[in-house]
Amino acid sequence: MYKKSWEETARPNQLAPPGDWNIWLILAGRGFGKTRAAAETIKKWVEKKQYKRIALIANTIQEARQVMVEGESGLLSISNEKLDFFSSRRLLKWPNGAIATLYGAEKYEQLRGPQFDAAWIDEFAKFQCPRETFEQLSFSLRLGEKPRTILTTTPRPIQFIKDLMARNDVVTVRGTSLENTENLSPTFLKQLEYLKGTRLESQEIYAEIIDENQNTLWSWEDIENCYKSAPHFMENIVIGIDPALTFGEDSDETGIIVAGLDGFGKGYVLDDLSISAPPKIWAQRAIDAYRRYSARLIVIESNAGGELLPNLLLTIDNSVKIKTVYAHTSKISRAEPIVVLYQKKMIFHTKQFHKLEMQMATYEPKSKSPDRLDALVWAMTELFSKNLGTPSIFTVY
Repeated sequence: MYKKSWEETARPNQLAPPGDWNIWLILAGRGFGKTRAAAETIKKWVEKKQYKRIALIANTIQEARQVMVEGESGLLSISNEKLDFFSSRRLLKWPNGAIATLYGAEKYEQLRGPQFDAAWIDEFAKFQCPRETFEQLSFSLRLGEKPRTILTTTPRPIQFIKDLMARNDVVTVRGTSLENTENLSPTFLKQLEYLKGTRLESQEIYAEIIDENQNTLWSWEDIENCYKSAPHFMENIVIGIDPALTFGEDSDETGIIVAGLDGFGKGYVLDDLSISAPPKIWAQRAIDAYRRYSARLIVIESNAGGELLPNLLLTIDNSVKIKTVYAHTSKISRAEPIVVLYQKKMIFHTKQFHKLEMQMATYEPKSKSPDRLDALVWAMTELFSKNLGTPSIFTVY
């Protein structure tokens, strides 16, 4: 049976552009087919012996392996040949001797020393240090006559992406999630309907770079400058919960944020365990986090749930310390003191929490209540209660 080639099945904006370019920047929505486009291009380069030393860079080594190499559209899946993947050595080897090496952007210093003639960077906008990672890679692209880079990402309004788009040696291709509907699951497409009319729809589906909105509380700059590794010891750890009282197809998630305070009075977001699940499931997840992180307290909003929510947690573990809080003031009033702490470099994220940070950067007054953001605010308000005074929004149950 005749099998169509990639060139026959791909959409035009999934094929490598013509011309004398150094960087192919694919800015496209989720599900567009960015991974497949990049993987097929790398495959073609290698099979034609145009490139033989390639860097594969994702946000983490795990993501590089799971998406770029082993994923459904990854290099192993699309290859017509048997490739050898040495996971422990982070190496992918083709029969003709070409080699790809995997890197995580959180350790971009590892790019110092190796040499490459090509590179593929995936989900670049997720990187904590995008400029530094790219610049370090640039020093390593010193083999061959024409080193080239493919950069695939769903956009975020970071300045360095705008800087790249302005370069003469960069070809930018745009695309939306809806271009690839025939290959996307009905469930995924239905989820897209809930984003209609939001800034998240513009960014994650239509791949638009959304500039700063003066109506939002957090700026992208505040978020992009808040990453820092957690210290070895935390003096105080709490779990913040913004519960969803119903569970169904259209229900909100339950926000579950693990946050800690170090010995110098700095706050850290340690984990985002938010989930859309029945109460017993999210309650068990919160209790598990309480034990795993040796937390001091669970802080849970109880405006509508009354005594049911703390009692639900206590039925799982009656030794858990719980503080129920009630929203006596507006969401904006509760969040503003926490925003100031971010601006003062008093709160950090130990890694990128993409969904939480999207809520932080896109939430506007009168828009849909953000569950992860609410849980963050409750947790941080508890940790910084001495700095903020005794907030009237807290009522101990």
